[in-house]
Amino acid sequence: MPIEAIILAVVALVIVSLMGWWLSRSRVQAGHREPHPSKQHARLDPESRFIVRLSDSEVVCERPDGKTERVAWSDLQRVEIVTTSDGPMVPDVFWVLHGTDGGCAIPQGATGEEELLDRLHALPGFDNGRMIEAMCCATDNRFLCWQRAA
Repeated sequence: MPIEAIILAVVALVIVSLMGWWLSRSRVQAGHREPHPSKQHARLDPESRFIVRLSDSEVVCERPDGKTERVAWSDLQRVEIVTTSDGPMVPDVFWVLHGTDGGCAIPQGATGEEELLDRLHALPGFDNGRMIEAMCCATDNRFLCWQRAA
């Protein structure tokens, strides 16, 4: 292997390490404390400031700006994943729950998302293939994962 390639690889490794250190330091200085890895997966910010609450009757998403979005399970008409090319520094993957009387747009990484995914996967006919396809997408797109039978 030529010496230039080795030097380039070492420089890239140093840059990546310094970027990780700088990002973690700037987040701590801004007051964003990450949970200990043994207690919780790394949290995304601002995504984790969206709070998803589930009940037997509805899904509620409390947004950081104080607004609340909701959809009743009995009114849920379809579930989409919307991806954007805006990431990775801003939310770029959203669960969109459509009802006839409202809906929710929930960013991937929202607090409570794991429980939501458990409920969505239990919907009859939920398309995991479309979900996987969406998670591999970095462009502006929409992926229909579930739709209520007519």
